[in-house]
Amino acid sequence: MANEQGYTRKKTIMEQYPSRQALVYSGAAFLILVTGMRTVLSVAEEGFGFIEYVTIGALAIEFSLLLLYALTIYQAGKETFLITLEEEATELEAGDSGESAAPKGDFTVRSADVPEIAVEINKFTTQASKLIDKLARNAEQSETLNKHMEELADEQINIRVRNEIQRLLSANLSSK
Repeated sequence: MANEQGYTRKKTIMEQYPSRQALVYSGAAFLILVTGMRTVLSVAEEGFGFIEYVTIGALAIEFSLLLLYALTIYQAGKETFLITLEEEATELEAGDSGESAAPKGDFTVRSADVPEIAVEINKFTTQASKLIDKLARNAEQSETLNKHMEELADEQINIRVRNEIQRLLSANLSSK
């Protein structure tokens, strides 16, 4: 019963979609025509020249193309929707009679394929575990190198500080 209610709700919403979309395009066509004509009339104060006639022609073409597109959406949308509704109705009927709605064809796994699939999965698992081990070793090596670099940096800093202290002491002693 819930499938039928959801189906009915989807049917009523989707039935209205092509007509609503066609209305939107029709409104856009009229908006373009009105806005374009208003602009042309306000700009052409001295009279109509070549550009104004070309603009009016372009507006007329755009208006007719948008209306044609709206009509196409309205007609094709209803036809496509009716075909989709028929397909969904047959699926619902098949589901109520107890038949499986699962796709048929090459999407099923046969029992003969299971050993081959298991072998491939084992290969991928082995390769993944090897990669994980290599990454762990790389992480350990990186930590070791970081510690060594810190020790070298500390040692270099200590040497420079000691040299600077010696230089200051010798400069201080030589000035006395």
